[in-house]
Amino acid sequence: METKKIKIGEIAEFLDSKIPLHWQESYDNAGLLYGHKEMDCTGIYICFDMNCQVIENAIKNNCNFVLSHHPLVYKSLRKFTSEDNVTATLLKAIENNIALYAAHTNLDSAASMGVNTILADKLGLKNIRPLHKEDIADEGYFGLGAIGEIEKETDAIEFLKNVKAILNIHNIRYVNGKKDKIKTIAICGGSGTDFIDDALRERVDCFLTGDVKYHQFLDCENRFLLADIGHFESENFIKEYLFSLLSEKFCNFVPLFLDNSANHIKNI
Repeated sequence: METKKIKIGEIAEFLDSKIPLHWQESYDNAGLLYGHKEMDCTGIYICFDMNCQVIENAIKNNCNFVLSHHPLVYKSLRKFTSEDNVTATLLKAIENNIALYAAHTNLDSAASMGVNTILADKLGLKNIRPLHKEDIADEGYFGLGAIGEIEKETDAIEFLKNVKAILNIHNIRYVNGKKDKIKTIAICGGSGTDFIDDALRERVDCFLTGDVKYHQFLDCENRFLLADIGHFESENFIKEYLFSLLSEKFCNFVPLFLDNSANHIKNI
C-alpha cells in the first residue's frame, strides 16, 4: 500500500461531491456528523446503521472513519449519557476519535448508484422515472422512489415471490390491488409510505416499500397492490455500492471494510 496519507476531510469532501448534501430531505442529517477533518484516516468501515457494535468493529479493524446509510443522530440531543443506544454510540466514537459520516436521503435520491435506481435495476424495471422529485436541476439528481415497468404483465403473487428471492426477504405483507396481473411498479427503498398518494396519482399497479402501517394497507386495498418488503431489506444492498464508490478513489491509500451485520429486527 502506498504511504500517501488521506485526511478525514478529503473523504468527506469526496462523498459530498458525489452525493451532494443539498439533495437530502429537510428532516435528514446526512454528511459528516463527527470528526476532525485534519486527522489522517487509518481505515474506513462501511455499514447500514451505526451502533456500539459497529464502533467496536471499526476499532478492531483500526478504522477511524465510519460511513453508514442511516445517520446516528436525527434529532437534537439534550443529554450525553450512555443510557440509550444513540448517545452510547456517539460517546464511544468520540472517545476513540472515530469520524461518523452518513449518506441517507441524498443517496436515496441519486441517479447513479442511488438506493431507488439500484433497487429498480435489481427488480428488472424499465423506463424508470422518479416517484417524487424536488425542484433540483442538478445533473445526477433523480428523486425519491421510482416508477417503472416489468417486461411483461405478470401474476401479482408470482411477482412478489420473485421480489422475495431477489432481495432475500423473509416475508412480505401485502394487500391485493384492482387486478391479478401487474405491470407498472412503484418502489421506494426504506420508509416510503409518504408517497402512497404519489403512487395512486400515477395509477401504478403495485407499490413496494417498507414500514407500512395497518390502516395504510386498508386504505390501498383494491386500489393497488401495496407490499411491505421491509425497511432494511429494501436498502441494505447500498453498503456494497458505497464500498465500490470509495474503492475507486481510496483503496490504494486507505483500508476499506464492509460490515456484514444482519437485520437487528428478528423473525420467528
